[in-house]
Amino acid sequence: MTMDRCIAAHPEDPTPCVGPHDAVTVVDANGSAATGCEWHGARLLASLEGARVEPGSVAGAATRVYAEADVTRPFAWYTNAPRTEPGMRSHAENRGER
Repeated sequence: MTMDRCIAAHPEDPTPCVGPHDAVTVVDANGSAATGCEWHGARLLASLEGARVEPGSVAGAATRVYAEADVTRPFAWYTNAPRTEPGMRSHAENRGER
């Protein structure tokens, strides 16, 4: 079975897309971009240091992705890894908000 997934979905992330595949664009610190759904956009943004999110086809999606990335752990699909270092926790966890 193959899933139709957005470009922002990491190959090791087993979760399906949520919404249109062009909802947002995540741009990394070097300027490389990946367009994707809100779900994978947030997971990608949370996993890249110095990345930003830009609007796509869905009104308000960039704001929602930014907020969700703040509470999402980097590489969220790695569920068995201990999260002991700041770079392994969400920004909200590092601020003591979660």
